[in-house]
Amino acid sequence: MADPLMTVHVLAGTAGLLLGPGWLLARAHGRAARRGAAAYQASVGVVSASGGALAVTTPGLLWLLPVAVLTQALALTGALARRRAWPRWQTAQPHLLGGSYIALVTALLVAETGNWLFWVLPALVGQFPIAVAKERLHGAHPSADRVAPA
Repeated sequence: MADPLMTVHVLAGTAGLLLGPGWLLARAHGRAARRGAAAYQASVGVVSASGGALAVTTPGLLWLLPVAVLTQALALTGALARRRAWPRWQTAQPHLLGGSYIALVTALLVAETGNWLFWVLPALVGQFPIAVAKERLHGAHPSADRVAPA
């Protein structure tokens, strides 16, 4: 990796891939994990910015610019959903943060293998942990916006 921008991109992506599960486990054990959350957000910000820059400066990769923007938007919106207590945040946050993590996993697998299956597989496999997170959040934070059984 002679290109410094690519080096930053790979290091930030690796950090995000390592920080994501750590943050999730800390939250699952009832810890606030604010430092882990901030570190994950920072790593996704750097990987998205460097990925966007690589997409713009590398011939044939401009189509990846929306992927970089969407990954950052998912991570940032997921963090804001809970912090600002948006309506139905317990449902939205796991999809948003999970989507940002799935994007990191997808990028790694596609970059390393070039296999089209890895454009789809991480999103399918990621639905289970997202569903578990949603169930935990709804149990921990009962919401008035959930419809009570008749």
